[in-house]
Amino acid sequence: MIDVKKLEGELSKLPEESIVLIETSAEHSFDASMASIKFLADKRDNGIILSASRPYINLVSNYKKNNIDTKKMFILDCISKKHTEKMDADNVMFLENASALTDIAVSLGEHMQMIDGKKFILIDSINTMLIHNKPHIFARFMHDILTKMRLHGTGGLLISLDDKMNKDMRSEIAQLCDKVIKV
Repeated sequence: MIDVKKLEGELSKLPEESIVLIETSAEHSFDASMASIKFLADKRDNGIILSASRPYINLVSNYKKNNIDTKKMFILDCISKKHTEKMDADNVMFLENASALTDIAVSLGEHMQMIDGKKFILIDSINTMLIHNKPHIFARFMHDILTKMRLHGTGGLLISLDDKMNKDMRSEIAQLCDKVIKV
């Protein structure tokens, strides 16, 4: 079990537009993601979730169980498109897969511009994204996304499994973040 109070305490010390890398174990990554989203959803207007680890249906179900307002979330689902029939939901876009980096970048950029007010982006699994992409291409993608977030004053969280990411890739991503939190 993660120390939710510690995580919330660390996040509450940061300006809203901060970008944070959260490193956790595989066993605790879902709990870290849920606690982070709950904290941010309570503090900010809207969230954009880039999900490479869980399908839309599962995320919405878990958000509701954790009293997270799903109307305030827009989900970019990178895993369900091939396995899901058409859904009638306004808060989801089904992308081809986690290696469709151009589509992901365009969708994130469009939704950052469409949402007024305070907002955040959560990328739920850096490690899963790395499985589907070459490291140097993924590093360039992350640099582009984090730069767009800064230009739009959008805060964000990146969830990564500790000790599972290549050292160079971790350094590349960590240097673009305002803080690294280990939970």
